[in-house]
Amino acid sequence: MNSTDPAVSLLPVPATEWPLIREMAARIWPNAYGALITPEQIDYMLKKMYSDEAFALDQANGVSYCWIEWKGERAGFLAFGPTQPDQRCFLHKCYLETRRQGNGIGSKAMEHLIQLLWKEQATALELRVNRGNESAIGFYRKNGFQVIGEDCLDIGSGFMMDDYVMRLWIGSE
Repeated sequence: MNSTDPAVSLLPVPATEWPLIREMAARIWPNAYGALITPEQIDYMLKKMYSDEAFALDQANGVSYCWIEWKGERAGFLAFGPTQPDQRCFLHKCYLETRRQGNGIGSKAMEHLIQLLWKEQATALELRVNRGNESAIGFYRKNGFQVIGEDCLDIGSGFMMDDYVMRLWIGSE
């Protein structure tokens, strides 16, 4: 595995900091999704995915949240899991503050995550990405992910998630 940048690190998010994740997501999402989905859907998804109940359910299901830190500052966050040997892991969330994008922080954070998953003997990392989110798709492709399918998911209240499913192989399956 490649060595990672020591200026970028992944630090576990304790439950006491879930409100800080929620605040960061509320800052990031309008820029990330404003041209792709309605403000009403953004609001609905933020409330659904970042409630204390959603965090607790994620934790119960083996999902880990990490701060992406760059030079000692919180630049973003990610959520992944569960992580088990000889199984695929799912990347649930990966977000950087808008002002931190485009300078390699996300790629270095992805390197850290891949190294962690490699040590845990995961076979692959999978994710869903909005099919219209060209910048995110480009980021994931640049980091070795490939589109393996498409999925349209009804998330309630008349809203849909229209996504590509992408995968990065880590080990042998």
